Amino acid sequence: MGCECQKPEEKNNELKAEEKNLAKIFGENPDSDIYLSNNKNNVLRKNLINQDNKPNDEFSNYIFQKINSLRQNPQSYIDTIIKAKNNVTTDKSGIKIYKSSVKVAINTGESAFDSVVEILKNTEPMGKLIYNPDLTVDVPSNEDDIKSRDYLPQQIQQKIDQGIDIKSFWKDIIKDPETCFILTVVDDSGNNAGNKRNDILDKNNKYIGISSVKIGRSFACYIVIG
Repeated sequence: MGCECQKPEEKNNELKAEEKNLAKIFGENPDSDIYLSNNKNNVLRKNLINQDNKPNDEFSNYIFQKINSLRQNPQSYIDTIIKAKNNVTTDKSGIKIYKSSVKVAINTGESAFDSVVEILKNTEPMGKLIYNPDLTVDVPSNEDDIKSRDYLPQQIQQKIDQGIDIKSFWKDIIKDPETCFILTVVDDSGNNAGNKRNDILDKNNKYIGISSVKIGRSFACYIVIG
């Protein structure tokens, strides 16, 4: 993780041509993610959306529950972020690393955690995101697709073609759920830091799709905001 691409005002017919912009890799770090925001004004299909719906797999459900807990009580996570800052270290090459059960390269390090604490102090509680199966990406069936930079944008393109409103989406390959959530909130990912955090803490966003898959040594979690 630790990286995402900028939140561009992508038009539907530009998605495929701009796929290379969807994969901004942070240095040599294998733990990276893909982020895109799409502001196409299509209509989210609200049929069969039940507020009791939840993701099908344990990892996705953990992230879903944590995001909604954060939205309902942002200040309750301040201590979590402060404690998490203790996991920041610097490797021999001078690269900032978040070290838990996994190691993830980050950008600015401790100062990003301090900034998030101030943001959470000033964030008002908001309603939960509703899990929407229409927004949920079908997970790959093989490792090549998990690793592919094209898989997620192709899946998103299909949903847009179906008239599904998608505001933003990203791929995360951090397989530890707690670390994945914390670094989504801190979002210390270089030039585009804060985009994912802004999306999950945007009171105007109402829907979310989450899915994850692990095949062999490869893992991916796909998050879509609508």
